[in-house]
Amino acid sequence: MAIIDLQAASGETILPLPRYDVCIVGSGPAGATLARELSNADLSVLLLESGGRERSAEIDALNEIENVGRPRAGDQWSVRNRILGGSSHTWGGRCGPFDAIDFEHRDWVAHSGWPISPGDIAPYMDRSAAHLGLAIGNGYSDQRFWSIARRPAPQKDVDPSLLLPFFWQFSRDDAESYPFEYMRFGRHIQKHLGSNVTVLTGATVLQVLSNTSRSSVTGLEFATLDGRRLKVAAASIVLCAGGIENARLLLNSGPPDRPGLGNDRDQVGRYLMDHLRGPTAFFKLSGSARLQRRFGRYNVQGRFFRAGLRLSPAVQRQERLLNCAAWLGEVLAPDDPWDALRRVAARKPRLPQDVLSLLRNSPLLLRGAMDYFGARNGMPRKLQQLTLDCMCEQMPDPDSRVTLSERRDRLGMRLPKVDWRSHPDEARTMHRMTGLIADEFARMGFPRPELAEWVRDRAPLPPDFIDVAHPTGTTRMSTDPGKGVVDANCEVHGVEGLFVSGSSVFPTAGHCNPTQMIVAMAIRLADHLKGRQSLELPLEVMADVG
Repeated sequence: MAIIDLQAASGETILPLPRYDVCIVGSGPAGATLARELSNADLSVLLLESGGRERSAEIDALNEIENVGRPRAGDQWSVRNRILGGSSHTWGGRCGPFDAIDFEHRDWVAHSGWPISPGDIAPYMDRSAAHLGLAIGNGYSDQRFWSIARRPAPQKDVDPSLLLPFFWQFSRDDAESYPFEYMRFGRHIQKHLGSNVTVLTGATVLQVLSNTSRSSVTGLEFATLDGRRLKVAAASIVLCAGGIENARLLLNSGPPDRPGLGNDRDQVGRYLMDHLRGPTAFFKLSGSARLQRRFGRYNVQGRFFRAGLRLSPAVQRQERLLNCAAWLGEVLAPDDPWDALRRVAARKPRLPQDVLSLLRNSPLLLRGAMDYFGARNGMPRKLQQLTLDCMCEQMPDPDSRVTLSERRDRLGMRLPKVDWRSHPDEARTMHRMTGLIADEFARMGFPRPELAEWVRDRAPLPPDFIDVAHPTGTTRMSTDPGKGVVDANCEVHGVEGLFVSGSSVFPTAGHCNPTQMIVAMAIRLADHLKGRQSLELPLEVMADVG
């Protein structure tokens, strides 16, 4: 495998091949997984990444958006990373499978329903564990957790007609010196990719090239920051650039008087969803130790799992609610010693503050070691606040969307104009979820939390519930080209050889963090691509690209 830095290279003959079987745009969890799964196959693969090995302010600026909808994160680096490894640089490592109900058509959730089933994706969830550094890929998020953890199930539990247990698993990179570092897909990319894969950094894709009839792809046009524009021919192209950028690339592809590649039915960019997440109730720290142990972290096979709750399918159907999950949110004290220990282990201590924090909180560190190695729990943190945090799926809305702004970036690409919308059903679901948990905790003998004012008053969502780096749905899967962008194999309707991977193909977002599903779907797509016959491009295509 070769890594070529386009920014440092010169000339137009830098690529080993003039044409590739598969070109992958983006090196985050989707793109890196796809390239790894295609390694050593009988396919030539080119992986293009806009950024390089290190973060660059000039590259970061290419992520600028024009926001005309609900408030979104001001710092785009917190949600979108143009760097080798993509958004795995800033993700929180939390993994979990979608619920069976997420795949169903629900008559109270407009535009719901996936063209694939939980059984279709289950084998790929199992295979995702190796990519994400998980102890187990599937079957760990419900009551089966207790047998996996070799622990007795709690004698008292929530009413399963209302709420169900849920367990998230945290990614771990065993190759890193810090034992709880999440998988960062760019760090070890060279050792995971085969000789048939070329990685090109500093290559910002501008558009997908197609034949005259726009019925099949021919290649890509990409550029460097200094304005050089290059093209590469390809039989298949996979966009793995995230929910905002995948839509932007399709909309920017083709002549300005056409609706964008794959957008003849005006579906590209629609159904933009994210996760609405934030505190809905608050606990007193005093007297919360038993609650924190029961609904805290667990150490299983050297991996952290976090316990929480989700709405039961029964109550979702009965009360026409969206899917929603909740867990104990921890606001760390400024002198939490575990953050200090992490910086010391990474040889980046803040002196003298970190040393003082470690000395002052040595009893907590000792208890943490005993909990981790003895009771097999998570490390106790020093908190200044304990909250109940909820995360709710959004109602798919065709008017919540990404279009193109009249403004352009330094490479001449039109910026994405983001009109992200929320809906009353999302607030109603979080109100109900919080009330159910407060009642069930009281029944089980745990402290009853104080409801947040907006929950108590049944008010709309607070404006500080912004996006959490889970942009979903803008190139959604559908068997009907009039209701989505890609088919069940993630190929763009009507454009042969053009595929999309990532959360932008999800028809609904569920309550769960999307990364494990993104990786599983990328593995599934890789199997599909390996099953396709590698075709020689016709002479007309080579002429178009050249």
